[in-house]
Amino acid sequence: MSNFHANIHEGEYVSATRSKLPLSHEATISEAKIHSPRASTPIRLNSPHMSMAELAIVNNNILSSSNLHQSDSHPQYPSPHPLHSKNNDNAAVSTSPTPQFSNFDNGQDFSISSPPFLPSTPNSVDVDGMPVSIPANLPKLVHKWTHTHSILCCIASPAHNLLFCGTQDGKVLIFDMLTYSLKHEIDRSENPHQNSSILTICVNKKEDTLFVAGSDSLVKVYDFKTGFQCTHIIYSLVDIGDIFSLAWCDNSQTLIIGAQNASILWCKLFVANGNTRRVNLENLPHFRYDKFFDSKGPGGSQNTLQTRHELMRKNSRNSTPVDESKHVVSFIECRQQDIVRFAHNGYVYCLDIVDTTIGHFGDGKFLISGGGDGVVNIWKMKHYELHKEASLQNDESVLSMTIQGSLLYVGLGDSCINVWDLLTLQMIRSFVFNKEGMNEVLSLGVYKDALYKACSGTGLVKLTMKHKNVADSVFMSSDQEDGVINTVSTFKLHHQAYLLAGGNKSLTLWNISEDDDSADDFMQGSGSTVATLPTLQKGIRLDDNDLLSMLKKFISYKTISKNPQLYLEDSRHCAKFLSRLLTKFGSYQTNLLPVEDGNPIVFAEFKRNSPLPSTKHERVLYYGHYDVVDATNHEARDWSTNPFVLTPKDGSLYARGVSDNKGPTLAAIYAVADLYNRQELGCDVVFIIEGEEECGSTGFQAVIQQHKSLIGEIDWILLSNSYWLDDVTPCLNYGLRGLINANVIIKSDKPDRHSGVDGGVSREPVMDMMQILTTLIDPVTQKIQIDGFYDDLLPLGESEQALYNEIKNKFQESVDINVLQAKWRQPSLTVHKIQVSGPNNNTVIPQLVNATISMRIVANQNLTTIKRKLIDHLTIAFNNLKSDNHLQINIFHEAEPWLGDPSNKVYSILYKNIQSHWQQDPIFIREGGSIPSIRFLEKCFDAPAAQIPCGQASDNAHLKDEKLRIVNLFKLRQILSDTLKELGEVE
Repeated sequence: MSNFHANIHEGEYVSATRSKLPLSHEATISEAKIHSPRASTPIRLNSPHMSMAELAIVNNNILSSSNLHQSDSHPQYPSPHPLHSKNNDNAAVSTSPTPQFSNFDNGQDFSISSPPFLPSTPNSVDVDGMPVSIPANLPKLVHKWTHTHSILCCIASPAHNLLFCGTQDGKVLIFDMLTYSLKHEIDRSENPHQNSSILTICVNKKEDTLFVAGSDSLVKVYDFKTGFQCTHIIYSLVDIGDIFSLAWCDNSQTLIIGAQNASILWCKLFVANGNTRRVNLENLPHFRYDKFFDSKGPGGSQNTLQTRHELMRKNSRNSTPVDESKHVVSFIECRQQDIVRFAHNGYVYCLDIVDTTIGHFGDGKFLISGGGDGVVNIWKMKHYELHKEASLQNDESVLSMTIQGSLLYVGLGDSCINVWDLLTLQMIRSFVFNKEGMNEVLSLGVYKDALYKACSGTGLVKLTMKHKNVADSVFMSSDQEDGVINTVSTFKLHHQAYLLAGGNKSLTLWNISEDDDSADDFMQGSGSTVATLPTLQKGIRLDDNDLLSMLKKFISYKTISKNPQLYLEDSRHCAKFLSRLLTKFGSYQTNLLPVEDGNPIVFAEFKRNSPLPSTKHERVLYYGHYDVVDATNHEARDWSTNPFVLTPKDGSLYARGVSDNKGPTLAAIYAVADLYNRQELGCDVVFIIEGEEECGSTGFQAVIQQHKSLIGEIDWILLSNSYWLDDVTPCLNYGLRGLINANVIIKSDKPDRHSGVDGGVSREPVMDMMQILTTLIDPVTQKIQIDGFYDDLLPLGESEQALYNEIKNKFQESVDINVLQAKWRQPSLTVHKIQVSGPNNNTVIPQLVNATISMRIVANQNLTTIKRKLIDHLTIAFNNLKSDNHLQINIFHEAEPWLGDPSNKVYSILYKNIQSHWQQDPIFIREGGSIPSIRFLEKCFDAPAAQIPCGQASDNAHLKDEKLRIVNLFKLRQILSDTLKELGEVE
């Protein structure tokens, strides 16, 4: 006997309210704090050369030092959470802000509590001198260096185990990560032209060339191979002021410069462009005579800098020929035509080059610049000229930025951080912090789910973007020890992730690795060498093992559309992953279509390439979705495996979304890619993969209508978002019911009242609600009593009756056909919940009552007509009560019913291929659930849809331990491959 299971695969989290993009996160004070050792005694923690006994001595010294400096090093601040402070009297309190996330369902804010305490580690001490417990995912201090002047910029060279930092006194300090010692110092005394602060620094991709620039308007180039000798000096005859940012493009061997005078300059770095003779110092920017700044002061006196410049000018005019035995520096002048003079209406603080897809501008290398005008500009280099493609407006000056995948994090002058999706050019998130005093975001770093911000006021802070129930920010520096943090840079070395942070008192190195750092999950960011989304194989591999490998990556993205405040980045990264995969497999065009207040839709098109003749050029649209229902917190505890790690067991794959709908979607992609790779694709295939299906396909219809010309004409629609009737019989699905979700609200003008005082005085909203809801259903027959509700129901025809007979013949007594018909082809009405205002106790008369109801409608029932009939019925029933209360009806979600034609061409081909691969006849089934997009796509493109279920009835979609049998996944791929190959052949 077969076992039957109820599988619901429709929008699980449809809500009457929806969070708007960008998601805003207000900030409060954090209570989590990490303290580094005193700057006066820099040490290396957890050193491989230190014994446990020596380490214990160091720890005791740290604890003692903390007690001695408690009063002046760690001031106390009032806690904004009195209850939390009461229960954690010894918790360290910092001035670091903590964002508050908005509740997705009701819009209410809640605070973030401190992280749970774990066993203490030696690199953390609280204000009382006792070890502060640090969760394993918190940063761990590796080493600290001190310097006499501020460190303004830093970067790492993992290939050489080197750290570089530029200082306020014009030095480049080079540290060895193996010994933590100062390996080399580029000093202005050795290089007289470098006598000003170093503001920006970068290395090329090969990590053999170092670029340094600053307040002297010069860029100096150093060669790793020659012991960091200066090989080139780049200058401009235009007075560009300080140089705030540099970006190097390896492909074109071009250096791009962001300057104080709001310009962006560039030059190719070739020896042929250089001038190897001794250049007159007066031609260099920091020796030029300025009529205002270099004029003599009162009394005709000069300051020391003017005097030194005058001496250097005299030496330059009297300079002797170059000594051929000495190293010669090449001077490169930026050409007048290689400059955008007003790239911004403010200083150009940051530059970055990305090789990705941006908006509708396609793939390629783009330059991204951020300026004091609050604008992020996106540029494309064409014919050795910069062309502005788009601008992203922020409210304050853009002082810093970093990139992770397709997400651009922008640090502003008012302490806020905005997050932009470069694929859709949407601002998707905004972190808003308290604005007391000056607290500019001077630098940003990102790694996995953590954002590291260096601020002028609060120092170095780690923000964890995905957690509600742990401290959302960690204070990693103190003003007394580290001063202002000016710069941060992330990089990876030997499978460990590190953060380098420079301030006006020290340079610190932090280990920011996490437990799963064996896999690289994120795109390289600005100033970062952290790898990210996996690079797809150069040779296209399309076997089943590669399908499983890619499915494992696909599953790892927590694309929970219900909680965008926590998983927005995962959904965007997943959309980028699919986009890159489809492009790699040969799609003719691939785009991410932005959805207002939602996750983007992945669009891709594969062109027919089969050489076989065809009577008609067929075009197929395949629909799927990459979002999933929740499987975190208490849901995850019920699972026997990690919901977001693909786990093979007993012939099945266990993971959230493996059956609904990531597995079937990826099988379809591999089927098309394999056909295309073998030049056997018999029709055009358009993929439409959305990210909001589980939330009722928010914004889907508007975006598809907007891009209808891009999608083109469609002949057939295919999808696999359904399940078998049991675990052994393959099926074809040809029908779904429609859906109307509504809130019925009755409200009184009077407030919540006490039943002992006001009971019986006036009509109560709850009683009115009970009266009108009972008019909807006949208490005996359970029929819906709305006038004309059943008028348009289709009778059971002979062809459909034959399909039910086949089911009965196959399953005998194990299935009740009457029950199936009631689920599949009869409408229904359900009251889901009734909520009331007030304290919810037994003595209150609520002012307001809200009933959530739904109606399932079937084929040939008109959605608009049924909505109108429902509203009219409830309104008439309420008016008949003669109540002084008020009725409100809100329709917050709807889906049209869908009924396919089991006898059409696509179903016939699918039926035959299922017979071939499963060696048995499939059955035709319908379902009682709803998928809003199917009927909409049919009407939009005037094309019939067909659905081939992939999973078994026991797949547990939306439940714990969701699974998909491996053979079902492979068979779906084979059936779709044969179907798409055959669809374009001559009939």
